[in-house]
Order: sequence, then C-alpha cells, then structure tokens
Amino acid sequence: MASQKIEIAFLADHLDTIPTLAEWFIAQWPDYFSKRPFSQTIQEFHAEAQIDKIPIRLIAFVDDELAGTVTLRERAIESAPEFTPGLGGLLVIEKYRRKGVGTALVHAGMTVARDVGFAQIYATTVNARRILENLGWQFDQQIVHYDEVLALYQYHL
Repeated sequence: MASQKIEIAFLADHLDTIPTLAEWFIAQWPDYFSKRPFSQTIQEFHAEAQIDKIPIRLIAFVDDELAGTVTLRERAIESAPEFTPGLGGLLVIEKYRRKGVGTALVHAGMTVARDVGFAQIYATTVNARRILENLGWQFDQQIVHYDEVLALYQYHL
C-alpha cells in the first residue's frame, strides 16, 4: 500500500470546504452544533478563515481529500480565559484516524502559534492525549467543563 500524502493548509485558502466542515461538526458534536442554525455554524467557520491573526483554522488533506481540521483560537476553553491561546476543534474523519493526520494538524497549529508570536499554547482534550504527549506537550490539570472532565495541556513554543 502506498503511503498517503498529508497536506496542511489554511482554511482561508479553501473556503469551499466550509459546508463540509460544518456538517462534520454537527455530526460529531450534535448537542452543541445542532441547536443552532446551519448558517451560524457556516459564519463561525468563515470567521476562522484567517492566516495571520487568531482565530486561524487549518485543514488537512490526504491525497487531496479533506480529512481533518484544527483551530488556533483565543482560548483553550471558554470557561478559563487565562489559558490563551488555545489549540482546539481537532477533528479527523474516521477513515483517516490513527494515520498521522491529527498529529500533523496539531504540529502545524503549534507552528502557526509560534509564527504569529505566541510563546506558549494550551489545549484541552478527552481523546487526543497521546497526540499531545507525543509532541512534547505537558499535562497541566483537569478541568470540568459542563459534564465533561478535560485534560489541560500546555506547550512552550
């Protein structure tokens, strides 16, 4: 089997992917996204279509197929504004999970954070601990957000 080529790009350069991303987020997090109009979710993705100031959303392609996304945003978690900036909204579609796409997205997000001038970055996660730890992130603490216990990580750029 030939190796797959992972390409990371700015959402700003691929606005045509926004409807697909919105559909993915609604399917992945229905409790949050299905309670709002589809047009609002679309608008939120457009707001992240920037390249030099946060929020900055990155997308991943595998062999030219949209495979995942992550965003560099103001906060790691809305309820804790001191953890800024944050890397979040990591989503890789099922067929590309455990194939390096999530790691490539997080690594690219770290690079973008450094390039726009941040000295450290934070992330909260339930499922991506291994990705963060493999990239050298340090566990900071657990945070309860609504009914979910999240692990907060930090990385010094």
